[in-house]
Amino acid sequence: GRSAGARGERSISAARRALESRAMAVASAHGGMIEASQALALYGKRLSAAREACNGSGFKSFARQAPAWSSSQGDDYADESTSDGEVLAELLSADMASEASASVGKAAVVSGEAVCLCAHCSLPLGLVAYCCDGLQGSYLHGECMAQHMAKTMRQEEEQRRKADLELKVVRREAYDIGWKPEAIPRNADAATKLGCDVKPQGMSCLVAEGDKLRVAATLEPEGAVNLEYLSIALQVRRTEGREPLFSLDPLNEKDWEQKDNEPESAMQMKRFEPEWLAGTSVGEVMFQADYHLKELSMGEHEQPVVGMKSCLEYSDVDADDTEWSAREWFVVRKAEMRISEDNVLVPCLKMGVEAREQIAGADGLEDAPITRPDHPLVKYAEAFTHNFDLIAERKSVVSQLREVAKASIVAKYLLESGANLGENWFSVGFDSAPVCCLEVPQLW
Repeated sequence: GRSAGARGERSISAARRALESRAMAVASAHGGMIEASQALALYGKRLSAAREACNGSGFKSFARQAPAWSSSQGDDYADESTSDGEVLAELLSADMASEASASVGKAAVVSGEAVCLCAHCSLPLGLVAYCCDGLQGSYLHGECMAQHMAKTMRQEEEQRRKADLELKVVRREAYDIGWKPEAIPRNADAATKLGCDVKPQGMSCLVAEGDKLRVAATLEPEGAVNLEYLSIALQVRRTEGREPLFSLDPLNEKDWEQKDNEPESAMQMKRFEPEWLAGTSVGEVMFQADYHLKELSMGEHEQPVVGMKSCLEYSDVDADDTEWSAREWFVVRKAEMRISEDNVLVPCLKMGVEAREQIAGADGLEDAPITRPDHPLVKYAEAFTHNFDLIAERKSVVSQLREVAKASIVAKYLLESGANLGENWFSVGFDSAPVCCLEVPQLW
């Protein structure tokens, strides 16, 4: 039995070598119109069909009965009477049919019969097929149809996101939305206006000398103060008796009715207190920080700290499908003034974010009496407050908002302590730029 198996394997190897040489001869004789591998593949298919026909149970490595090779089986390497021209013609027709079926995805010729193929995977269709709208006149398997629909939906979603992003970029440029670090005031320019002997090129601090102030350079960020922010905060404290205030509010009901049919109907109104803050460096910082906070909370940008979730993600986790409305804003939770051993004023503060749920009232949206602690925006506000210092290191606009808050603390201390300040301390930051528009679109 072992010797008979060895002879069978040698016979198959010899037949395979003869088949390869015949295929190469056919390919070279006809000018390379087909490749030897194509001819070899066709010969192999015919050989398998013949062996299955004679054995009745598939291919066997060694058959005791020789297959009855005939012209109907088409085994050309065994039937020397078949001419090379006939083999070439049949190979070319099979190759053209396969190319047509691959390009059109409709049908192919298998064993002389037309079989419909799937337009997605190019495999024969069964008894049930699905018509594809995107591929006219083509049919798909159920699984292929699901893959095709999922791919189409992904492409449509990607196109929608791309169009939305392009529209947002255009509107951000038109309404000057987005913080620019080059807008940070330089202390050297403010020191020149104040007539200081020392003009620091970096951070500046205030040194108390009796009832007078002196500007000095420093390397400690805790004691650093932006002189232009301080000048504006002094003016607000002297005229209004309070800190600068900004709020981004929705339009009132009348304005909504007027803009209902316009594409930019989802508009927000800038509200400054006092109003002359619009166009100043302090007003710009407060607006850009508040707008960026709302974009972060709604998931428009990547979260600044790993693990933070947007309020929409909190809603998905809680499976909260109910519609809600809420507002959020920056707050100063703790503020105090300290004086170092060398009489440097060091403002210390703790900032955070608060949120409040809103309900529809007689005059529009108004704060709810009680906001549930598991509200999505409340959760986001708590996470932002917990990571505020880290976020301020990574977000320039948040860091500048903290500098504005520090300047407000210093301004309150100086006026309440009766410091001897010249009039030039109240007029440094009033080279305000023209305001683009007090109405901005809601892009989240």
